[in-house]
Formats: sequence, C-alpha cells, structure tokens
Amino acid sequence: MTRRMVMVSMAAVVVVILTIVSIVERSRAGQAQLSVRSEARTSFAQQLDLDPLSRISVYEDGRLKSFDSFASSMMFYISGPHDAGGNRDGFNYLDLMLNPEAYVDADVIYVKSKPMRGDMVRVLRRSLDAALPRQLDGLQRSGAMTPAQAADREVEVRRTFDGRMARFVKTGLISPEMIMDDEVQDLLEVKERDLIRTARTVGQIRTALAVMRPDVLRRNLRIVPPPGGGVEDRWMTIEELADQLEAGTIPPGETAPAGQIVSAWDSLTTAWRGQAAAQVNDAVSRLAVSLPTLNAGLYPDQERLAWESWYFKAKNMTWVWLVYLLSVVLILMSIVYHWRPARVLGFGVFTVAFGLHTFALVLRWYVSGRWPNSNMFEAVTTSVWFGGCLAIILEVAVRRTPMRSLFALASAVASMVALMCVHFMPVQLNANISNKMPVLHDVWLYIHTNVIIFSYCLISMAAVSAGIYLVYRLGGGTAEYARAGGAGAFILDRPGGASDASEERSTPGQIFDGATMVLMEIAFIMLWTGLVMGAIWADHSWGRPWGWDPKEVFALNTFIILALLVHIRLKVRDKGLWTAILALAGFAVMLFNWIFINFVIVGLHSYA
Repeated sequence: MTRRMVMVSMAAVVVVILTIVSIVERSRAGQAQLSVRSEARTSFAQQLDLDPLSRISVYEDGRLKSFDSFASSMMFYISGPHDAGGNRDGFNYLDLMLNPEAYVDADVIYVKSKPMRGDMVRVLRRSLDAALPRQLDGLQRSGAMTPAQAADREVEVRRTFDGRMARFVKTGLISPEMIMDDEVQDLLEVKERDLIRTARTVGQIRTALAVMRPDVLRRNLRIVPPPGGGVEDRWMTIEELADQLEAGTIPPGETAPAGQIVSAWDSLTTAWRGQAAAQVNDAVSRLAVSLPTLNAGLYPDQERLAWESWYFKAKNMTWVWLVYLLSVVLILMSIVYHWRPARVLGFGVFTVAFGLHTFALVLRWYVSGRWPNSNMFEAVTTSVWFGGCLAIILEVAVRRTPMRSLFALASAVASMVALMCVHFMPVQLNANISNKMPVLHDVWLYIHTNVIIFSYCLISMAAVSAGIYLVYRLGGGTAEYARAGGAGAFILDRPGGASDASEERSTPGQIFDGATMVLMEIAFIMLWTGLVMGAIWADHSWGRPWGWDPKEVFALNTFIILALLVHIRLKVRDKGLWTAILALAGFAVMLFNWIFINFVIVGLHSYA
C-alpha cells in the first residue's frame, strides 16, 4: 500500500469523524436554542428522577404503552420532533399538565410548514409595530419611563423579538400566546379555507393547542388498570380511581393499592407544583411500585415496558446510520484501492451496523407485539434490513469473485440513506408505535407488504451499483458488461471456472454491471411476486384484484421498467450503459411511488 493511499484513507476516516462531531454539536446547539424555561425550572428538571415511570403502562388507542412511549406520541402532537426546552417528553408532559402557566409564553408548539412560519412572522412583526409605540408612549405619558429609557426599551424589545422569530423560523417552535395574537388568528382563519395547501397545517396548530390543555392531558393519562376488571374493560385516570375510592365501589381486595396510588399521585402533584424535586422523586417511586399491584394479573410485563421506554430514549436507534456511513467509506476504499485490510474492516463495520439495525428491529417487534411493517417508519427501516440480509448472503456467495464488497456497499448506502431519512425527517416518518389497522390483518397482505418493500430495497441497492458503473464510464471506462449475465456473473473469475468469461480477468465495467444485474433480476422477481400477492389481498379486502389506485399504477410502472431492462439488454449494443440508466429510472419511479404517492396524492394506499 502506497503512502498516498494511507494519506487518503486517513483523510476519509477524519472526514467521517468530523461529520459525526459536527452533527452532535449542531444537535446540542439546537437543544440549547430550544430552552424556554428559567434556570430555576431547568435545575428542577435536572434534579428529577423519572426513570421509575418507564415501567408503568398507559392505555392509548387500544394499546398498552410504556409511559415514555405514550409521552412521546402525545408530545409529538404539540412539539413535533423537538424535545421542547431540551427536556424529555415525559417531563414536558407532566409539566404541561401540572404547571401549565409556565407555558403560556413558552415556545413549545411546532409549526411544520416553513411558508406558514414566514407568514406568521410577518403578521407578528406588524402587530408589534402597531402595539409597541402605543405602549411606550403610554409609559412616557404616565412618567414611568423617560424618552431615553423608552428608546432603549424599544431596541431591547425588537432585538429580543428578532432573535425569537429567527429561532421560530429555524425550529418551528412558537408560544401559545403568540398564536393567540388577534392578527395571527385572523391569518389562521384565512389559511384554514385553503383546503389543499394550508388547512392541514392550521389543523395541526389547533390540535396542538387543544392537546396541551391540562384537562386533555389528564384525561388521556389512563395509567390505572380497572379494579377487578378484565382485559376488555377500560383503563382509568387517577382522578376516576379517586372518585371510585370515595364512592366505595372498588372491590375490597383492591382498596389498599388504590389508596396508595391516589396518595402517591396527590403527593406528586403537590410536590411538582412546589418544585420540590426530592418529594417528587419519592412520589414517583411509590406510584411506580403501587400501580402494578392493582389488578396485577392485568398489568403488562414491566420488562417489556422498560425496553419500550429505552427504545424511545435511544431515539429509535436511527443514529446507526453513522455506523453505516463509516462502513461505506471503508468499503469504497477497498474497491478503489484493492486494499484487503479496508475490505475486511469495512465488512466488519458493516456487520456491526447490521447487527445494531437488527437489534433495533427485533426490539421494536418485541415491544409492539407485531412485525414492524405497518407505517412508513417501519416500512423504510425494515426494507433496508431485508436488503442487509440478502447482501450478507450474496457476499458469502461471491467472496472469491471480483464482485465481493459491492453488495455490502450497496446495502450500506441504502441503509445509511434510509436511517438518515427517519432520523432527520421525524415528522414525515413518525416513529411512534401504533396498532395495525384491522384491514391489514390478512396473511396475503402480510406477505405482499414485506415482499414489496424488499424489492424496493433491492432496486435502491441496484441504483448504487448502477451509479458506480456510470461514474466508471464517465471517468473513461470502456463499454463493458457482464457477459455471463446477472446471476450467472457469480462465475466470473471463480477459481476453476470453465466458462470463456472466466478465462480472462474481469474488468471493472463487467463487475459493476454484473452486480447491478444480479440485484435487478432478484428485484424483478420480488416485485412481480409482490404485485400478485397484493392483487390477491385486494380481492379479499376490496372485492377486486386491481382498481387503478395511484400506488398500484406506479408499482406497475416500476415493474414495467424492470421488464424493459431485461428485454432491452438482449437487443442493445451498449448493454452496460442501458442497464445502468434503466436501473436508475426504475429507482426514480420507485421513489416517486413510495414518497409522492404516499404523502401527496390521495388514494387507498396513501397517507395524504
């Protein structure tokens, strides 16, 4: 290995490390900008130990969740992807409920639309320009402030306002008081009439205002199993438990634990309002111990609740994309420089990343009680996991051929991009766990969904090898292709191979094209299988196998492009170039189907 190669390798690793450090620092800076409380309240939050709450259960939408999972889903309606004030969702939920006056002018409500943020800033600035001079003039007339003091005060107020608006434009967080400004309310009423472009954003703002009301937060905190009840009975709030305790309607054997729960909750609320952290911690511990003793046979496994809480505290482990990034750098170095240590190290890091990815997937499966493929977050993360499984199998199959490392690279890139999307787009790809809709409980749909998302990942992986082929051609590479063709390219350069293609060493163009064809051929079969399974399920659920729904149409379009690739390859002279172009075209149509159709166009399969 030359000195130049060593320097390039070290530089690549340094770039990855600096990228990670930069992201961490930006995250810390962002959290600092979200601070909305005084130092005293921050100190109170830091002194609290709310970890015992991770083992208590909350009933929401037909599912028993851990408290942290529940708080995350509820706060998502209010603050979107942000931890308002830099505190965890569990603290924010309880603080909003028990100390609501601290949030009247706190920037905790998330506005998703950036154009809407700009409109709100302009309206608030206009409102400030109209109100501030009158206020300062009144203070001067009353003698409470001199003209010089009024001028200084105006500068200070405008500087504070400008800084706050700049943070609002960047983070999307604004206070309820600003939203309730008369000018802003007039703006929202106008925007609400535009059903296509802005009504949804206004609806989200109004939902946030409604959800953060203390009475709504109390009403949703159903943490008490029904005393003497069964699985079908409704869980209760502590206030409802206190009413039953006072009325004497609780079964005799459940009276003592019910009294302990109500007592612990009363202590918690009193201590919280008084900012007495030690007393809050004691009350939290007593509450977490007493709740599972009420109707103990009905209470879910506390170990599962603890793991669910850990999963959400760990940000759903989407940070694993950083490990995939490191593996991409190392594997690329091994392909470019034919450096065996980089290949071994890169594949090792890829295996670690895939192991962490697998752990996150299995953990979500465990805590949700179902295979994770019921929403876009789960579909994206599970699809690339399928790709990782196939990549490892293919790498074992081609370990003695020139195609080694290409499948691991394609999988690492696809997984890295997918996990980056769910990490940096938590609003669009909501990670909160929900129940599977009844219509989805069908074995054909179960197979259809997994096969389709598997094929989508394979198309993404093929786009990576196709992109490498095009870079090779743009860099002066000749018009080469894998003459053995697709899966048959496994025999290229295999020791002892008898074909003509293996008599001479394969060129880079043949290797890249062979990897693309392997992935596209498997994707072609998987996508065809998924479409057939989807038609069978549609016939079971909707009474027809095909209905020209937008997502059905574009899934078919993707399949047609793959079919064209197979047939055009037999006719054209520059097979490698056209294979790469059609692979990228299929990837583009697939992305359009998965993103635009899901979130923009209204259909039976969409989230629009």
